[in-house]
Amino acid sequence: MKIHLLKEVHGNFGDELNHWLWHALLPGVWSDDDDVLFVGIGTILDKNLPPARIRVVFGTGAGYTAAPPDISANSARWHIYGVRGPLTARALKLDKRFVMTDPAILLATLQEFRGLHRRGVIFIPHWKSVRYGYWETICKTLGIEFVDPCQDSKSVVRRIASAEKVIAESMHAAIIADAFRVPWIPIALSREVSPFKWVDWAASMDVPYRPVCLPASNRIEHVRNALLKWSVHSNAAGYPSPGLVAQGFRMHFEDLDGLMSDFEEIARRINQKWRWNASIGLEVILKRLARLGLGPSAFIEFGASERMLDAATRQLAKLLPSGGYLSSDRAHGRSLDYTVAQLEEFKRDSRRGEFTRHSASP
Repeated sequence: MKIHLLKEVHGNFGDELNHWLWHALLPGVWSDDDDVLFVGIGTILDKNLPPARIRVVFGTGAGYTAAPPDISANSARWHIYGVRGPLTARALKLDKRFVMTDPAILLATLQEFRGLHRRGVIFIPHWKSVRYGYWETICKTLGIEFVDPCQDSKSVVRRIASAEKVIAESMHAAIIADAFRVPWIPIALSREVSPFKWVDWAASMDVPYRPVCLPASNRIEHVRNALLKWSVHSNAAGYPSPGLVAQGFRMHFEDLDGLMSDFEEIARRINQKWRWNASIGLEVILKRLARLGLGPSAFIEFGASERMLDAATRQLAKLLPSGGYLSSDRAHGRSLDYTVAQLEEFKRDSRRGEFTRHSASP
């Protein structure tokens, strides 16, 4: 059985968990044989999954641009132990009993992350946001530790587990914080944030998703957010106006039916060739602008704006007194117990040869 590993995610620590967590939890199970594909952590449940005779789904989610696979077309080729949340279950037309939570909750069962000394507030952006903003500079000003989501994933997990509070644009930063009972504050630095995947997980833990929109810290970040509305990756339904963003507007996402409609609209958008090509072109242009116009190594630092930097700093500072969110001990215990139970069922099925060549029709 082979673990499905995403490529070209530039070391994003959430996706990188698949490289070592499953080996720690299930030693001796894995090989390079892609006849059976294990689909674990990440927003990776879509039609882009590699071909395999059997696909084992353990807590993964839908939520990005490609439509989810049609499991009903050949259900014998799927072994589903659980999906990340109720929105993924609806997208795949699965019964509610398949709702698990994100399997990163299992990190809390590993001995190496226990008993860590709690210290300080940390800030973890989405891995795509790192190259555009001045948030590391802002964090230094405010005495917050900036954590690059593309650092070594074990180091990132350890720092989250040892924090007193986590300010998170990265969803897995919030998931892991919640797993270790560390309060978390959700933020959005652009309209590229995906409320579908966040609410999918948050609903599995009976906790709301209400991110605070932080204003752009420089001109390039501002331009990026304005242009993203044309991208297939513009997933934030009802993203507020620049005026509201400047005030640190807090978005609310409680309408599950509305999020399902938005998800279906995104699936339609990806089939619009002009929009897909525009998305690729925008990404290339913005990356080049960031290299040219930001930071001490920039050829011409035209992206900097002291006014925007100060405004972003003030809005982030306002979040520091907040207690943040945390699922209840009851919800956390229920989700952890269920995920562990499903892991034990997977172990039993593996020992019984459930995934051998005779378990699915040709």
